[in-house]
Amino acid sequence: MSGRVTGVATVRVDGQEFPSERGATLNPGGVNRNTKMAGHRVYYNEEPVAPTLQLTVLHTEELDLIEVGKIRGATVLFECDNGQDYMLTGAFVTETTELNSGEGTFRLNMAARTCKRI
Repeated sequence: MSGRVTGVATVRVDGQEFPSERGATLNPGGVNRNTKMAGHRVYYNEEPVAPTLQLTVLHTEELDLIEVGKIRGATVLFECDNGQDYMLTGAFVTETTELNSGEGTFRLNMAARTCKRI
């Protein structure tokens, strides 16, 4: 049995498509489990992890670098070309946007309240 593997993802922030390079990463969040040992017994505790998104965006004339840096409370769609789509809610930019004029791109890092498959 073979299946299609994600190769390209389309990212939309509040309905506006952000043209991005290949290699965007989505961490849907959840929990990290940290192991603890007591003798020969293994235990763990959980640490919540927020959903995150990282992508390299093409700086086009439609995208205002300053306004992109102000994004908060957004709905973000991460649409995979294999048919799986994810929605982040309450998304916000976590780091200042820095324009690379040689490449015509900027890195966009976001976190969100929730992430779910739609």
